Amino acid sequence: MIKHPTMPAAEAFKLLGNHEVAIVDVRSEGEFEKAHFDNTVNIPILSDAHRHEVGLTYKLEGSTAAQVLGHQLVSGDYKDNMIQRWCELIKSHPRQAALIFCWRGGLRSRLSQDWVYQNGCEVIRVEGGYKALRHEALKVLENPAPFIVLSGMTGAGKTRLLHQLRSYVDIEGIAKHRGSAFGWHFGATQPQQATFENLLAQAFYQVSGNYLLEDESPNIGRCHLPDHIYARMAQAPMVMIDMPVRLRALEIYREYIQAPHAGGVPLHDVENRFLQNMEKIRNRLGGLECEHIKNLLKTAFAVDVTHEDSEAAHLDWIARLLTVYYDKRYLYALSLKARPTLFKGSWQECLDFLKDLQHA
Repeated sequence: MIKHPTMPAAEAFKLLGNHEVAIVDVRSEGEFEKAHFDNTVNIPILSDAHRHEVGLTYKLEGSTAAQVLGHQLVSGDYKDNMIQRWCELIKSHPRQAALIFCWRGGLRSRLSQDWVYQNGCEVIRVEGGYKALRHEALKVLENPAPFIVLSGMTGAGKTRLLHQLRSYVDIEGIAKHRGSAFGWHFGATQPQQATFENLLAQAFYQVSGNYLLEDESPNIGRCHLPDHIYARMAQAPMVMIDMPVRLRALEIYREYIQAPHAGGVPLHDVENRFLQNMEKIRNRLGGLECEHIKNLLKTAFAVDVTHEDSEAAHLDWIARLLTVYYDKRYLYALSLKARPTLFKGSWQECLDFLKDLQHA
């Protein structure tokens, strides 16, 4: 096998967020689903079924037999189609060098690179493969640059404010979850934990000075913030949005009810999801309070969405839930953190403060 160019994982990691670079991950579909990076395209050299057969042969007959079987499985039209897809991806990014990797930068990526070159394309193999890139990601997570935490009670519009700034990391966006019992995203699936950490590391690497994170609990749906990141967040300087409960209820109504409905989600589906999630916090709310809020919720959804009373009815149950549940939990969690407060004000005042800070 001819020796082709390689790149250390430390250098390759820097290119992962560059959308002008074609990055081919030749691991199997299952490996990719379990853990991957943003801006990488999975075109496997061995499918999950192939890997199972090769692995079984390796255990029973040894390495040589397994390699022979692998070459038999990856041949003919299957091989030609796979190489064509690799080359098409590489040619679609003509201005930058392309990267290719497998699990440990071993036989699969070496073969892939060799076949790509035989078909008139050029690609650089990442030394150490995914495993080495993962090591680089964990190094970033272990020592992120200093950041500021954007705080505020539930519904204060923290995520919306973040997206008005120049430099931020949207943890909830990466997790595809808003971080509460009601924090699902319709139609979205949360990433596996390793993928969540990889995407978080990529986001941390790409931001610079005075960047913002939204205040979070350790768990965002099924995704868990790395312990050292959460510990840093608990002591980081804070900017806090101060917003009346009724305005926060309106923010939630627009984001959790109006937006999904405008995007095509039937209102009865939205209602059912809220009712299901109310049951998740029944024990913390208490049975009587839970039933009271559920009745307010059902009443609100029974009002025609076009009727002028619809919004007010929804604000009633949302404000009640914020007051008796979320606000108390947030204030308690905040009391456990030793954060210096840089600024406290309205949504617009906090935005103006942070814009000035980032442009200083």
